[in-house]
Amino acid sequence: MTEILKLSALTDGPCIGDVLCSIDDIENSGAKEFSFRSGNDLYDIFIQNQDGNIYAYVNVCPHAGTPLNMEEGRFMEKSGKYLMCHTHGALFQLDDGLCVAGPCNGARLQAVAIKVEKGSVLVA
Repeated sequence: MTEILKLSALTDGPCIGDVLCSIDDIENSGAKEFSFRSGNDLYDIFIQNQDGNIYAYVNVCPHAGTPLNMEEGRFMEKSGKYLMCHTHGALFQLDDGLCVAGPCNGARLQAVAIKVEKGSVLVA
C-alpha cells in the first residue's frame, strides 16, 4: 500500500490543523489544486468533492508519472464514479485511489492526510 502523504512533514508544508480551503470553495464533482515544496521537490495535490464527500490525493498517475488532469479542477470521468488519468484513461476508485482499469491496474494514487471540520478541509 502507498504511504499517505502528510503535508506537515514537508519542509515548507503547512502545519497540522491549518485550513487548506472551505468545502464551499469546491463545487460538487470538482476539485481544488494546491502545490507545496519540500526542498527541491514539488508536491501537487488535489482535493475532490463528490456529493459532499471529500478526498485528497497527490496529482500524479502511478503509471505515467504525469498529472491526472488536463483541465484545472477536473479529475472525474463522465459518469462521475471514477477519477481518471487523462494521459491514458486509467480509472481510480474515489474512496481508496485503487486503479481498476488501465495500464496501472492494481496500483494506487497516493492519498493526502486531511480532515474535515466545521466545513473546512484541514491538514491532518
